[in-house]
Amino acid sequence: MLLVLFLIGLCAYASNASQQTKRPNVVVFIMDDIGMGDLGCFGNDTINTPNIDALAAGGAKLTQHIALPLCTPSRAALMTGRYPVRYGMASRNIMRIVPFLSAKAGLPPNETTYAEMLQEAGYATALVGKWHIGTYCDNTGCQDPIGQGFQYYYGVPLTNLRDCRGDSNVFIAWDEHIYRDIFITYIFLLWGSYSLKKRNIIGRPGFMILFAISTILCGGFYAFIQGIKMMNCLILENRKVVEQPYTYDNLANRMTQRAVNFLEVNHDKPFMLTMSFLQAHTALFSSDKFTNRSKHGPYGDTVEEMDYSLGEVMATLKRLGIADNTFVYLTSDNGGHVEEITEDDVREGGWNGIYKGSKGSSYEGGIRVPTVVSYPGIIPAGLEASEPTHIIDALPTIADVVGIPLPEDRVIDGKSMMPLLTNTRTMSDHEFMYHYCGGYMHGVRYRPREGSISYKIVYMSVRLIPGPHGVEGCFNTYACQCYGSSTDYHNPPLVYDITNDPSESSPLDTHEPFVQDIIGKVGGALEVHKASLSQVPYQFSLLRLLPRPWAQPCCGVFPFCSCREQSGASSLQMGPTMEPPLSVSRQVR
Repeated sequence: MLLVLFLIGLCAYASNASQQTKRPNVVVFIMDDIGMGDLGCFGNDTINTPNIDALAAGGAKLTQHIALPLCTPSRAALMTGRYPVRYGMASRNIMRIVPFLSAKAGLPPNETTYAEMLQEAGYATALVGKWHIGTYCDNTGCQDPIGQGFQYYYGVPLTNLRDCRGDSNVFIAWDEHIYRDIFITYIFLLWGSYSLKKRNIIGRPGFMILFAISTILCGGFYAFIQGIKMMNCLILENRKVVEQPYTYDNLANRMTQRAVNFLEVNHDKPFMLTMSFLQAHTALFSSDKFTNRSKHGPYGDTVEEMDYSLGEVMATLKRLGIADNTFVYLTSDNGGHVEEITEDDVREGGWNGIYKGSKGSSYEGGIRVPTVVSYPGIIPAGLEASEPTHIIDALPTIADVVGIPLPEDRVIDGKSMMPLLTNTRTMSDHEFMYHYCGGYMHGVRYRPREGSISYKIVYMSVRLIPGPHGVEGCFNTYACQCYGSSTDYHNPPLVYDITNDPSESSPLDTHEPFVQDIIGKVGGALEVHKASLSQVPYQFSLLRLLPRPWAQPCCGVFPFCSCREQSGASSLQMGPTMEPPLSVSRQVR
């Protein structure tokens, strides 16, 4: 009997010791277009986010966490710990995102993501939700989640679009008269062709050729717009199309269930789960349970369902007894999109609180994002970190937490946040942060090595105009642009005390000697930064942005792609069977 009790006690001790020595798990939550004023723990009193608020209460709230102004480059920076300019994802044209699933633009396969680092360290890795940094495969490798270190993927490989709901599309968002413009262009081309024929400049065959070309061009563009839903609105499980176009029926719950399934299958080994929410990018959606629930309207309904999904994941960690050994990082890819207001004057975009600007701009409203970090027993509960941190810090922070080295064959721009989050340091390790808008340097954040003030030096800025509800934004262009007629150049640059003037309302006097000293120091640092950049293939050239029909994911025969996901059909296949099919050299070009 004593021997049995001894063996039982020994097993219990061994199990407890194993749990204590197991490497920490990692959960990354990425919100979409959530502004600094959208969450309860950051001051919102019309949207209920109890699960995010509880996460913040049990961990740290970062109040000066910086992202890039738009989703594709920001997500790439989060994955790699590097400024996107280092791998060609800093666009110098109007298109700053991956626009089509079959486009060649995206995160180069030779970049190293935190998923690849953790997979090599023996972690089970999964991504559920939005990707939006490329899916193209060629002889250098694949840009999709499976090719970038995630052993399991379920989600929307591009993004949630108005087209996916079917009541509007992104072209109408940019130009509400797009169909009228196509028709007018068609009539103009026909009139021009007829005029040439009437003046005997061309004959009947020439007229018929121009008529055919005009019809093909205008009709083809119209068909192309109509086909975006089929091309971009689909769900992949690993590399298999399981729904095309996707529907919003139970969509949030489908994502949540895949995340919960992954945790249940892999809770006995180190794992990394990235839950990349579709919320709250338009088109807004919510299940029946959350529709008309929020005082903040459809946007609030959407955010509250996202909060519920996060709560389900956190509850699963607790149920499985692994919450105390899990590092959690929650952030948004950029600020709220304040220009998203319907024709009925209903706000469908986020709220950036006291911060100026919107998604797409390098004002604080576009780049300062609500962020929460939790690691029970390591990060003090209720901590509020106001020092500058950046989305590029995610990779080195995760590496620090799990105890793996950073890549040594490339520049890692991010810094581990753990010294700040454990109170072993009181100052950000970033002396300078570079605020890129696409490929344009809009500003630099400067944290002197003494004192407590951070400064923001602005070389270029977007021109904001008043909009509905007393909000300023880029209402003349729908999304803020990085260059051109809607931007201003500043020489000398504007300098803000961003610690005491976070609304960027009162630039400092550039005639003051200490302000001139700041401008000089930042200018010198900027030259050093530029000198550290290498020539790399440009991801946003026109040819790389165009769709490639032969590379279009399709369940069926293109362009007749259509399928619905079977209820409860989740294989959760992982491991060697899901390795990229190509032999990839990851040497930095």
